Amino acid sequence: MDRTLYLNENKGLTVFRDGPSIWIKEEGRAGRRIPARLIGRVVIIGNLRFEAGVITLFTDNDIPVTFINHRGDAAAVAMPYNHHLPRHYEEQKVFLETEENTDRFKRWVYAKRREAQIRVVNRLSKGVARSFAYKGFREKDYQKFIEEFKPAGAVRGEYWRVASGIASNLFREMTIACIVKADLDPHPGIIYRRHNFGFALDLCRALEAEIDLQCIQFLKNARGKDFLVNSSAGWVISKEGMRDIIHRYENRRKQLHEMVERLIDDIFELMRELRR
Repeated sequence: MDRTLYLNENKGLTVFRDGPSIWIKEEGRAGRRIPARLIGRVVIIGNLRFEAGVITLFTDNDIPVTFINHRGDAAAVAMPYNHHLPRHYEEQKVFLETEENTDRFKRWVYAKRREAQIRVVNRLSKGVARSFAYKGFREKDYQKFIEEFKPAGAVRGEYWRVASGIASNLFREMTIACIVKADLDPHPGIIYRRHNFGFALDLCRALEAEIDLQCIQFLKNARGKDFLVNSSAGWVISKEGMRDIIHRYENRRKQLHEMVERLIDDIFELMRELRR
């Protein structure tokens, strides 16, 4: 699995293009050269100095680049440009051809969403997971369960929003990369219809519970540490906090990547069924 390159805000950090590679130079340290072919995804956090050629190097190699800030907001996504539509674009349109097909896709997403939710509940409380599996549960039952793990109060609620923003953007970035590599179009959503990256958002919705788990674990570990700081822009995740949330995400990324790949495999199977 290709690595994700994280470039975190650092006044002494500069990034240059060096042929088919990038050259990263940090003040007081030796520079390092990374070939683009070894990079699968790029996340740029905060403000950095780099040449425009760095972005085109990534996009020329079909590597999406996500820009986010320390509040968890996605500033932009740079995508490979190709005037040709993705190879499976026409096949994807099957989900929007009839109301029945659209409903079929939505039922599939929500079935996968429930599976992800029960996995996360099982990680957090095996007793509640057994109760859910035996009695069944609704979306509001899952949300009520997750609320118990969220910080209380308006300020602490902001902690959750910021942490969720970072985790969601990291997960969305990986999902977009998987979709692009599968020659699917990340934009034509079914649930998130007419949204930018709507199809990626549809898949992210199926696995949204994994974002909840990342946030719960991060905020639990953040207690007593300066992982969240109050700035002029509001609450933000500090550099130490960013390292923690990225490290936690990377430890889980292989499993998350496999989950997204299985969803994409199911998408192809579903498209074949609806075309018959």
